[in-house]
Amino acid sequence: MTGATESAPAAERAAFCRRAEQLLRDGRTGEALALAHAAFDVQSDDEETVRLCAWLFSNGHDHAAAGAAYERLLALCPQWIAGHRHASGSFAVAGALERAIFHGMRASDRDPASFEFALHAGCLCEQAGRREEAAFYLSRAAALAPEDGIALRRLSAVLWQAGERDAAVAAAVRAWRCDPADRDNADHAAELLLRSERFDEAVLILNEAIRRHPDDDAALRKLSAAEMLRGHIEAALAAVEAALAHAPQTAEYHLHRAGLLHRLGNPAAAAEAYGRAAVLDPPNRAARRAQLAAYCDAGRIAEALALGGALICEAPDSEDYAEALLHVLARRRPAQEDRVLAGARALRPPRPPRGAAASLATQLRVLHALILRETRTRFGESRLGYGWALLEPILHMLMLALVFAVMMRGRPPIGRHFFIFYYTGLVPYHLFAHTSSTMTFAIASNGSLLQLPLVGSFDVVLARGLLELATDLVVASILLAGFAAIGLDAVPRDLPGACAALFAVWLFACGVGFLNAVIHAFWKGWDKIWVQIIRILYFCSGIFYVPAAMPDRVRHLLVWNPVLQAVDWFRTSFFADYEPHWLDRGYLVTLALWTLLTGMALERLLRRRLLPPP
Repeated sequence: MTGATESAPAAERAAFCRRAEQLLRDGRTGEALALAHAAFDVQSDDEETVRLCAWLFSNGHDHAAAGAAYERLLALCPQWIAGHRHASGSFAVAGALERAIFHGMRASDRDPASFEFALHAGCLCEQAGRREEAAFYLSRAAALAPEDGIALRRLSAVLWQAGERDAAVAAAVRAWRCDPADRDNADHAAELLLRSERFDEAVLILNEAIRRHPDDDAALRKLSAAEMLRGHIEAALAAVEAALAHAPQTAEYHLHRAGLLHRLGNPAAAAEAYGRAAVLDPPNRAARRAQLAAYCDAGRIAEALALGGALICEAPDSEDYAEALLHVLARRRPAQEDRVLAGARALRPPRPPRGAAASLATQLRVLHALILRETRTRFGESRLGYGWALLEPILHMLMLALVFAVMMRGRPPIGRHFFIFYYTGLVPYHLFAHTSSTMTFAIASNGSLLQLPLVGSFDVVLARGLLELATDLVVASILLAGFAAIGLDAVPRDLPGACAALFAVWLFACGVGFLNAVIHAFWKGWDKIWVQIIRILYFCSGIFYVPAAMPDRVRHLLVWNPVLQAVDWFRTSFFADYEPHWLDRGYLVTLALWTLLTGMALERLLRRRLLPPP
């Protein structure tokens, strides 16, 4: 076949090409393309053969081969400007965008008066993200045909992406004016006007578009957005309802309508609209959560709780659903409903008394569960997790040792090692600070748990105190083991005395923690004040000094600080020659017990007011 093709006369070549054309017209595309490829391979210097092959390749949808054929024709006919346009179109369809852009720009540059060449080159550059070149060729096209809406719209899009907002909007409005009946022009102009906060002009264009195309639900939806942004909520609602009349199965329209109803103060209707959107778009969690909030705002707490429970069962790991349900639980009932519930509780028959052992066992199980929960969430948001509990005192001791080793010329006030001295100050202080501070937020942070019958405010507060005691004791033990591992003499000479000091300061911290929790439940700003008190205690508790170094009148004031008493009590258990005359163990124990009893009594007295409404 190849040899025959090479030696065939012109008449036989023409018959051969006609045969390939006839095969294509008969639907035998594969055979036609095979003959065309064979002819192109052996007669690539014959203009007529290459031209017919390019036509066959293009109509046979072998666009890469068509582009190559057009490039060959351009080599044979360098003055054929339209050939660049044909090659560009073939390469564009074949996915060879860069070659398509090369020929498209060549065609427009060689014939700058051609609107079609300029528009084609600009669109290809826009597709490739080459904004400057796209803007150049589209501007050329728009100058050649000022009334062509397509060129103006494409130019507007490129100018907007380039940050030339005013020019983009002007081009978009010009495109719409050139052809107001074109839906794409109207939609594009309205979109840019909305983004530019020119809402009144956007409404005019959208109203004209809807007048010409009353069934255009997308234009009605955009009109609703424009009216909403203008503050005309009722007009926005009418527009989206008109859109829903044409497209009732569009979930997004129902979502938008629900938001408008909510803003108009009709949360019950909004909840139904959110529910419709959720049915149409089940994976959309935002619709279900918004429906729950609308039920809550409408006062339909029962429906909100039922929906919240269903959502949690459906997606137990969803933080959005959990947060929404907690919001429902935090809602307060009206006073009238509270009185009805109080009357119902008064009429409820009393429960049979339980034994002390059974009550204690239940209380211990509740505390155990709460401690496990707090353990999982204590440092849940930190990558270090519980490692931070150990890292905090280590960093403190390193900082203090580096600073005061220079100031005190390498010798601590007591003992031989800075680390041991600061350890004896930081452990009691941290036990007090951590316990009293975390107990402060116990009631506010566990509102959902307090809805459970077996869980009370006393339980959640005490659980945090117990967890802090366990955590700080473990950290203290690990630090002692670390000191021993590096060769420091860190074994306390009076281990029972050290334990008694820590237990006394923990009791004092628990009492303060109960008081803080009650105060914080009624005054949310108390935690800000307590943080400052803790910072002051850091400098007044003898952590990095001994009170003997202070003037007498200053020391007489400092020794009233129970945390300083705890620090000195703890230090006497480590240093044999340290027994300060101002140390009063009875003062610390008595104050701790009185504070604990006061805090627990206050919590018990105000328990009903501390609990959030069910």
